[in-house]
Amino acid sequence: MSLFNLPTRSTREADQTIVKKSKQLLKSAPSVIKGGKGGLMEKILTITAVVSQNLGKYADKYDCYRGVDVDKFIAYIDKCIENGIVSIDTETTGLNPLECIIAGVSLYTPGEKAIYVPINHVSYITGMKADNQIDSDIVKQQLSRLSTCLIIMHNAKFDIRIIQNQVGHYFTQVYWDTMLAAKLLNENEPAGLKVLHNKYCGQQDSKIWDFSSLFDGVIFTHIPINTGYIYAARDAEITYELYLFQKQYLDPNCCDEYKLEKVSKVFFNIEMPLVPVIAMIEDTGITIDRAFAATLSTKYNIELGDKEKAFYNVLDMYKNELLDYRKKNPNSKLSDPISISSNTQIAILLYDILKLPIVDKDKPRGTGEEIISQMDTPIAKAILDYRETAKLLSTYVDKLPKIINPKTGRIHCSFNQYGADTGRLSSSDPNMQNIPSKNKEIRKMFTAAEGYVLIGCDYSQQEPRILAHLSQDINLIQAYVEGKDIYSWCGSLVYKIPYDECKEYRIDGTKNPEGKKRRGAMKSIILGIMYDMGVASISEQLGIPKKEAQNIIDKFFASFPGVKKCIEETKQHAIQYGFVETVWGRKRRLPNMQLDPFELIYEAGKAGNFDPLFDEEEEVNNELSSETRQLYLSQLNNCRSWKEKDQIKARAKAEGITVKDNGGYIAEASRQCLNSRVQGSAADMTKLAMTAIGTDHELANLGYRLLLSVHDELIGECPIKNAKACGELVSKIMIKVADTLLVPMKCDAEITKEWYGEEIKIV
Repeated sequence: MSLFNLPTRSTREADQTIVKKSKQLLKSAPSVIKGGKGGLMEKILTITAVVSQNLGKYADKYDCYRGVDVDKFIAYIDKCIENGIVSIDTETTGLNPLECIIAGVSLYTPGEKAIYVPINHVSYITGMKADNQIDSDIVKQQLSRLSTCLIIMHNAKFDIRIIQNQVGHYFTQVYWDTMLAAKLLNENEPAGLKVLHNKYCGQQDSKIWDFSSLFDGVIFTHIPINTGYIYAARDAEITYELYLFQKQYLDPNCCDEYKLEKVSKVFFNIEMPLVPVIAMIEDTGITIDRAFAATLSTKYNIELGDKEKAFYNVLDMYKNELLDYRKKNPNSKLSDPISISSNTQIAILLYDILKLPIVDKDKPRGTGEEIISQMDTPIAKAILDYRETAKLLSTYVDKLPKIINPKTGRIHCSFNQYGADTGRLSSSDPNMQNIPSKNKEIRKMFTAAEGYVLIGCDYSQQEPRILAHLSQDINLIQAYVEGKDIYSWCGSLVYKIPYDECKEYRIDGTKNPEGKKRRGAMKSIILGIMYDMGVASISEQLGIPKKEAQNIIDKFFASFPGVKKCIEETKQHAIQYGFVETVWGRKRRLPNMQLDPFELIYEAGKAGNFDPLFDEEEEVNNELSSETRQLYLSQLNNCRSWKEKDQIKARAKAEGITVKDNGGYIAEASRQCLNSRVQGSAADMTKLAMTAIGTDHELANLGYRLLLSVHDELIGECPIKNAKACGELVSKIMIKVADTLLVPMKCDAEITKEWYGEEIKIV
């Protein structure tokens, strides 16, 4: 069975149908109360009318417990405890758990109706809190009784934080997150609750539940309880139904039928224990040094002005070309002077005025960094220099102080537990993974709280060590066992010179330029191999000819044959099974590895020699003869250039044959094979470390709290007096979770006041 192989689908048509119906129903709905909020009332009345028409038949299927139903609510919790399982969902006014308001909580347990418990609905007429809702203290008390139950949620991290911050109860354990389960079963498809339920749980009338456009602009606390409870309660029910579908694939008792034992272990041992830890990290947040941020703002704004002047100085070199263009195109979109911030004007400058060659045929007028960086001209460099500083200002220096939470005085970024298809974490608001490491000033904006210090602990050469484990290459393993610097060690074997001559510093401490160059080359080679960058990219990075780069790569593979074997076996596995695995068993599905290089599609009647007298009632033969198919495939597979391939495609088209070239898809999937195993294993390792650190009682007693995860680095803070003990313990824990590897892991803990700041030596 193809799990979760969901194509992208648009709901625009369904949305438009719903809105159209709502407008028709509105004509017969009660008139808007005068003196009220007008537009809001109109929307509420529309929603009420549409929900009543579409969902009225479900009114008795779900239940709503109001203030007078506290005893019923308590009895329902009793039933949940008796069943030992419950699915929970929340309705809120927004997506920020620290700032939004919870409207209510939905619960479902087998054998009972799904229920909705309203907490903070308000009258859309008066703006006052609606009567007859259950008090949040009672909700807190009852939810706390569910500690013995298996808790099912969709995007559990969000609901945990909402209930913690808005109700006061913290779920320290969640049994099943249907969103994370979906990602583990197929990371290549969307993981929205309703999308997944519609596909896998056989909801025949799913369209009537789609209110995405109808609810737009209306917060749920304004939705009348008698209207909203059906919609809200159903979310808890379908979360449970989706769990039942997923259970057959991930439950340890039956997952072996689908050969998903390893994936099940990743789910229960890595992903689910991490959920409450990430919730805690997000709630904790991190401090920003406002004064330092203001200093940086002044500095970079001056720098931005200087770079803008530099751009116009370079532009003066082309004043004649500019003048000529303006004369010939009086109605052009060029301002005077040209706006460096306008992509439209930059495109005119580069392609129409300077007539620079097109770098990317798919983006013939592209102005992105990846395109302009390939243009070897002074104007391109000036544009990139300006953009670099502008991005630092807009994304970090000026933005970060503005998103400090007024209640906590800290920044609370959001972590996506499955941010990359490899399983790697990502973050947003701000994106911590994208904060430039070379510019240490930006990172110094992040600081420890008063009386605390930061403890940054990262895995030393995490991905190369994982490569050594995966490849089981004797020479790589030996280097780590002996505590060698891997890049210098590789240089020694590749260049066939002593190890010390490939190090950045000599034994006496003096700089060794040639050794640094050799070490740097090996680092580029190893990283290039792991990311399958190709000879062209590696040669460009090293600043050497392709032939020389290929020679070094060949020597590397000769010195480390296990690596080459690992790459070949990984790709063959992907071709045979359609996926690769991490050290811990996470799957990365690469279905494009199983594509045929070319697909031939014969469209009868499209050929140039089509007979116009052909009887349409006669059966049309859409099959391409095996001889013709084999001929074209043979020619295509033996092409030596893109031009030759295009000529063959043109000939085929003239005969009514469409050639679908899958080469690009296969090449992209091929590049991801080894990288998915290495990066995915690194993600698994880091997640295990986060959970172990975030749940360690000794660290908690020392006042340590985990703040950030940035690739292979974990950052936390603790009281100054406990810094030494916390640093040693964090490093010890991180090394311990990596003991699965064949090579020893090394972690470097650094104690500072600010991120990337001066190290504090504590005896």
